[in-house]
Amino acid sequence: MAEHQAKLAADSRSFPVFYLRSSQGRSHQGTSQPCRQPGMKEDWYVNPKTGEAVDFVTFARSEGRFAKHFDKDGNPSATILSAQQDRLENWRMLQELAGIK
Repeated sequence: MAEHQAKLAADSRSFPVFYLRSSQGRSHQGTSQPCRQPGMKEDWYVNPKTGEAVDFVTFARSEGRFAKHFDKDGNPSATILSAQQDRLENWRMLQELAGIK
């Protein structure tokens, strides 16, 4: 289960995995590379089996620590939606730094 959660955390852009190629000089532009990130050029990875986006809300639903941020119908709170926007902005910055977008 831990391996599945770790993959979900990376795929959902909650905790993206990047590495830095330090041999490329001092500039960070184009030196960061995504490490096994599906859908690197897209905002959110889309699960090919379900066609659904794997976003921060998807990740948060799978983590008990975020349960209080969903109502009885499973709708996310404003806090979760704000966190999702933050994760998206972070992902776009990482894409830019890596020269992907």
